Amino acid sequence: MNPKDLEVLKLILRSETPMALPDVLNAKPSLVKSTTAASLAKLLREGLIEVAGIGHSGKVICRTYRATKHAQEFLTENMVKDFCEVNDLISKADLCMCLLRMNKDPETSKKELAEIRAALDKFEKENHII
Repeated sequence: MNPKDLEVLKLILRSETPMALPDVLNAKPSLVKSTTAASLAKLLREGLIEVAGIGHSGKVICRTYRATKHAQEFLTENMVKDFCEVNDLISKADLCMCLLRMNKDPETSKKELAEIRAALDKFEKENHII
């Protein structure tokens, strides 16, 4: 995936509402209309976004898009691939600690730790590690 496609995908993933081409361009004015339209078509073909509906932008009717579940899985897989390139230099534990330190809010940290503990417990049970 090229950087522009990834940029468009991240904008759509972060949006709480479906986005049309003009919405994407308004959210990131540095994007070019033709390139962004091509990115939307590519993301749609790859199943990373889907048509959420039909909307209006001024007098023009346009499709609105939302990310699919596959989009988050795709980003996760890409992050793992990137980590695999340096996993001989950075341990999983160090990566987790670094990610946890990013958050400075104690309440959010408690929530994240609880989610991680639950995920680890589930992993241990499913893989008969205990």
